[in-house]
Amino acid sequence: MKHSMDEAREIQKAFEERFGDREGLLGIGICLNPGKDDLALNISVSREGQASGLPATFDGLDVVVDVVGSIRAF
Repeated sequence: MKHSMDEAREIQKAFEERFGDREGLLGIGICLNPGKDDLALNISVSREGQASGLPATFDGLDVVVDVVGSIRAF
């Protein structure tokens, strides 16, 4: 791994501060990047178009977007 979990958490906080108020952004987590050789930011959005304008990488971590639909509490 190129980044430690502590580094990834700090990058996650910085991403949330910068992009956390975007409409449709439901969650910001940490996952493995597509190459499985480093950590990445996992961004959950409700619809496809809501990820436009997000960077492909942020502070050295890949940004992986998942379209998850709407989330409701039961």
